Amino acid sequence: MYEFLPPSVQGGLKNLNGNLLYEIRLRAERPVRVNYRGEYVFLGEDGIVRRRERAIVVGAEEIEACIFAAGDYSIYSCAEQMKECFLTTKEGVRLGLAGTLVRENGKIIALRDVRSVCIRIPHPVEHCADEVFAHCERDKLRSCILLSAPGYGKTTVLRELCRLIAEKYPEKNILVADERGELSAFDAGDADVLKFAGKREAFSFGLRALRPDVIFTDELQEEDYAAVGKALDAGLVVIASAHFGRDIRDFPHRMFERYVRFGRERIGQAEGIYDENLQNLL
Repeated sequence: MYEFLPPSVQGGLKNLNGNLLYEIRLRAERPVRVNYRGEYVFLGEDGIVRRRERAIVVGAEEIEACIFAAGDYSIYSCAEQMKECFLTTKEGVRLGLAGTLVRENGKIIALRDVRSVCIRIPHPVEHCADEVFAHCERDKLRSCILLSAPGYGKTTVLRELCRLIAEKYPEKNILVADERGELSAFDAGDADVLKFAGKREAFSFGLRALRPDVIFTDELQEEDYAAVGKALDAGLVVIASAHFGRDIRDFPHRMFERYVRFGRERIGQAEGIYDENLQNLL
């Protein structure tokens, strides 16, 4: 999974437990940092180090080579992703990229001079969706949205919830609308997966070509809710996630049957699970 990383970083990771590694941050000419056990620390040649001066430092050329390898040595095939400042490997590892956006006639045409890479490591976490499944989907399928600030396990729970629903409801056709190639990183069960299409395109193509009963999708943006509404109006169940860190009563899109707010203690632990009237079911 880490073959695209600079050799020095690969060496430093060998002494870490991969199940506890959630994020790797590379910045040109700056110390390498990792999120390990939920804490940001420096990465040294032999593993975790506390002192900045002992950390591995990568250069701009190493970052360029890392991106080239992550893109399967064909940056041109990943150009559309990179224009949105990300790149997803074939194993489902997502790289967030920061550099210089190039515009032509007001449109973004390329991302160049990448100097920062944020690598999010996907993990299957058994039972992390049990609570959500029990309160939202066990007795019947319901539209549901998972809400939290970034980095609190929404995608991990959504992925596991898809697997549970595929097992519980084998008669249902499930579509995974995976815009960034991360949601389907592991076994999605008996589901159809449409990668790297925007939400509007994925929902439209899926409705016309794949006849889904349930659509899973990740990280809804403001412009995506119209497509969600059309799918719900057509009688489909939509199970999604979105970044939202405020009071649940401030969430503007009242179209779901269940709303789940996640806490910070552990992946899948809900602060609240609310019905369509925002009554807490916990």
